[in-house]
Amino acid sequence: MPEESSLEQGDSPEATGQAADAQQGEQKTDRGPEYAVDVQDAGLLKKKVTVTVPRARIDSKYEEMFGELGRTAQIPGFRIGRAPRQLIEKRFGKDISTDVRDAMVADSLAAAIKKTGMKTLGEPEVDLDKIELPEQGDMTYAFEVEVMPEFQLPPLEGAKVNKVLLEVTDERIDGFLDELRQSRSRFEATEDAASEGDMVLAGARISGEGLTPLERPGLNLRVAPGQIEGLPLVDLGKALTGKRAGQKAELKAKVSDAHPNKDWHGKELVVEVEISQVRRRVLPPLDDEFARSLGFGSLEELRRHVTARAKQRAEAEVRSDMRNQICQYLLDNTSFDLPEGAAGRHAERVLQRHAVDLLLRGVPRDEIESHITELQSAAADRAKRDVKLSFVLQKIAEETGVTVDQGEVNARIAALAAEQNRRPERLRQRLAQEGTLGSLEDVLRQEKVLDALLEKAVVTEVAPEAAPKKSAQAETARPARSQGRKKPARKSAGARKPKSTPDGGPEEQKK
Repeated sequence: MPEESSLEQGDSPEATGQAADAQQGEQKTDRGPEYAVDVQDAGLLKKKVTVTVPRARIDSKYEEMFGELGRTAQIPGFRIGRAPRQLIEKRFGKDISTDVRDAMVADSLAAAIKKTGMKTLGEPEVDLDKIELPEQGDMTYAFEVEVMPEFQLPPLEGAKVNKVLLEVTDERIDGFLDELRQSRSRFEATEDAASEGDMVLAGARISGEGLTPLERPGLNLRVAPGQIEGLPLVDLGKALTGKRAGQKAELKAKVSDAHPNKDWHGKELVVEVEISQVRRRVLPPLDDEFARSLGFGSLEELRRHVTARAKQRAEAEVRSDMRNQICQYLLDNTSFDLPEGAAGRHAERVLQRHAVDLLLRGVPRDEIESHITELQSAAADRAKRDVKLSFVLQKIAEETGVTVDQGEVNARIAALAAEQNRRPERLRQRLAQEGTLGSLEDVLRQEKVLDALLEKAVVTEVAPEAAPKKSAQAETARPARSQGRKKPARKSAGARKPKSTPDGGPEEQKK
């Protein structure tokens, strides 16, 4: 039987946000007879929607478009607005028919989605070229769309959560100071072999069976997990380590169906990297002069500032770990099938949310890039899990009324910019360029949902050594920030090979 009711489009990262479009479509098409809409099952969580556009609406749209054209068309021998209707129809009839068809599909599609009562995912699959606008009678077309799964939420009160009591150690503080030094470091050419933390200037050659090799000269690559032409190369750092200028490293990459180059989908490619120069990072001395370059009066004043920031970040890590536990509780206690293709279609959005999540927790940008590369190596499983989690969190947000407004987004951007010693407008611009502003709003909404659940949880404080070991799944769902550097930072220039550099580095802090 057809399903006919009102669609309320979800706010989830996976929903397409068509609610506003549907409302606009309803306003545009509230004249004339209603569209007939029939909904049938078309597979797992997939529906086939058939829409019939009444002839009266088609004729009304013709009149509207010919009327507008009659006022503006330039026909030889006639003043603008004076050409006879018959001549206009003869000259522009085919184009007008195409425009009417497209307009009718756009209007009726929005109205049909509004009418069905389904919560849809992704964009409807509509092939305009296959839709025929008849000369007489109604117009009928069909499209398929995925819908959100139906499921029962687990109890939202009483989840057991451990609160790990982290201490701000000297090693943590040294790690933060080391990040600041790296942000003001420089790279110098070296004859030594590449090692962790170095950069290499290189060219890459990408080849595969049946493909024309692709040459990419002039690359700047970190000796760490990374990407070349969108190919996640988890072992890039290992392959480059120990290599000198003039030497080559070879890696293989299996291309997922989410890669923008469709010719590469499913193929195993060979990536050959030839190093032309190895560049080593040189750190500035950790002294009063360095502190003054950051806007502080002395090294001691800088250390006090860093200590305060380290405490804030430790609190954020504890909070993040508690949210992870709530996520795991929800996943372990909720069961439903995922729409076909949902994970693959939203894999890129999933990665964006991971990147934003790490950015909000103060992880340097190049560490984020390395981590995302590692996550991409297990994209399918991770995407399925994260898409499932997003459905669960969205449903909780809907049932509890959790929303995020632009004021909250702006406040978080300002806080993040202050932590990075950057201007908020510049950070917002960068997030917009990267296409992650929407993901930021998603993350903030999920945080609010998880924090609300934490208020209803049973929380037990535990020492770090007594905390249960995190599962690999939990780490994959929301990777935790590392507990400082593996090695304490030394206070001499270039004394150790650093792991990473915050992208762009902080701007000078005003006193």
